[in-house]
Amino acid sequence: MRLFTATVTANTAFSIDGCAVHLIELHAPQLVQAVLPGQYCLIRCCHPLAHDPLLRRPFFVHTIQRNQGRCTLLVYVRGRGSAWLVSQQIGAELDLLGPQGHGWMLSSTVRNLLLISNMQLIAALPLLMQVAVEQELAVTLLGQSSKPEHAYPPALLSPEVEYHIISSEEETPNDLISALEAYLPWADAAYCCVSRETLTALYNRFERLRGKHFAQGLVLQPLVCGSGACSTCSIETHSGLKLICRDGPVFALPEIAR
Repeated sequence: MRLFTATVTANTAFSIDGCAVHLIELHAPQLVQAVLPGQYCLIRCCHPLAHDPLLRRPFFVHTIQRNQGRCTLLVYVRGRGSAWLVSQQIGAELDLLGPQGHGWMLSSTVRNLLLISNMQLIAALPLLMQVAVEQELAVTLLGQSSKPEHAYPPALLSPEVEYHIISSEEETPNDLISALEAYLPWADAAYCCVSRETLTALYNRFERLRGKHFAQGLVLQPLVCGSGACSTCSIETHSGLKLICRDGPVFALPEIAR
């Protein structure tokens, strides 16, 4: 975990599932060299002389350009901190702490990777997809969205990623499980960014068909300190109490879905 100064180099607005979203590009060479898929950074979202909001806000590193020392953040506008961040113009400097947390573990035995996400948590997956494609893995993404036209933009994905959109007004485990049937025999691993309820339903399906080490899942709660000092983000897992900010936000699915 290190403290960096990052510079905004681009800021593009669009929407996903009716939510205002910005894709912010940063020049942050040290972060780019250190970050792993599924890790996040904590950004101070206020003027350098201000103290409100006091707490840093967590954002997943969306993609990286190693040679240019640049990365992107996919920022959903959900409160004062994110509203301040998306208002920053090209050339603005950001106070950034990271990378933080335990991300996705990509085994060397995986050749076919299945990714499952709703539109609210999908920011944790693009860097994983980028790394998987660079390693010549076959990648399929199943995204659940209220309408196909409101989904994560396919233009942001590598052309090597096979992208399927499951359209439903609300996230329902049955819709995902039905869509999964064609992909489970193909996949070597499944990584999931969905609600805890859906994680449990998927785990029950995965355990019956594919065994214990097949899937990983993302768990998000408000991350206050990012270091494990405050214990605000603690959750009960199969092996005891864990902290999302430090031990997660990615866990083996059997740990969190029972």
